[in-house]
Amino acid sequence: MTTREQISAIQTERDDAREDLRDTLADVNEKVEQAENEMRPDHVIESHPIGASLIAGALGFLFGSIVNSRGAGPIVIAALLGVAISKHASIDER
Repeated sequence: MTTREQISAIQTERDDAREDLRDTLADVNEKVEQAENEMRPDHVIESHPIGASLIAGALGFLFGSIVNSRGAGPIVIAALLGVAISKHASIDER
């Protein structure tokens, strides 16, 4: 095998390795995107509504038993209203 043939073989091997690396990176990016989408809070709540309701109830009970302030209720309602408005706005943008 001549030097040119060796260089050509090495370059071909290098190009194949780069292509394999690109394919692997594309697969990893796709899996990361999929995992990201599955872990979004709105997706988790939509896919597990009963569990989300139980957790929300438990947190509400805990919050209600700890806080003795009269202003806590309106603050929580305002926060929930803000979340609902922002969620509605983000759906409208799509």
